[in-house]
Amino acid sequence: MSTLIFLDTGVVGKLIHPDVEQSKTRLAQNAKSEVKKSILEAIECNEWLETLINKEYSIAISEIVNYEARREHIRRICDRKSGLEEKQKALKAIERLDALITKKGVAYFPVTCEEGNVMQEAAELWAFAHNNSYVAYDADLIIAAQAVIIKRIGIDVIIAATDTEDFNRLLQQHHIEARRWRDIKP
Repeated sequence: MSTLIFLDTGVVGKLIHPDVEQSKTRLAQNAKSEVKKSILEAIECNEWLETLINKEYSIAISEIVNYEARREHIRRICDRKSGLEEKQKALKAIERLDALITKKGVAYFPVTCEEGNVMQEAAELWAFAHNNSYVAYDADLIIAAQAVIIKRIGIDVIIAATDTEDFNRLLQQHHIEARRWRDIKP
C-alpha cells in the first residue's frame, strides 16, 4: 500500500509565503526576529517539500486547502486599507499557490470524488467530534473526510499539518495519522 502525504492549510501557508525567495543572508540582515523566524520556517518547509518530491513521495492538496489559503490573500488585494506592499505580497502568495497546485509531483484533490461522498463523510466526522466535545473546523473536517475516503480505496494517508491534535482525535478510529510536517522525514 502506498502512502499519500496530504498537506494541511498551515503547511500550504508556509509553502506559499511571499518572502520565501529571500536569501538567508539577506534575511538575516534585514528581517525583524519574528518575521525572520516565519520566513526561515517557510524556506525550511519548501526545502522539505522539494526533498519529498525528489524522493518521489506522493503529495496532495485538497481543494478546500486551496480555498482557505487563497481567500485571505484575495481579501487583502481587494481591501482599500491594504497598502501597495501588502497587496503585492498577497499577489505573490497567490502566484506561489497556483504554482504549487500545478507543480509536478503534487496532486490536487477536488472536494467531489467518485470514490465516496466527501461532504457526507465530513458530516459524520462533525457528528463524532461534537458528540465527543472536540473542536472541529469545517475545512479540517473536509480534509479528514477526504483522507478517510482515500484510505478506503487502499492508499495510506498521512496529513502533514502544523497542528495535529484535532486531526488525530478525529481520525484515530480510521487509523489515519496527522504529523507535524517536520516530523515526516524523507
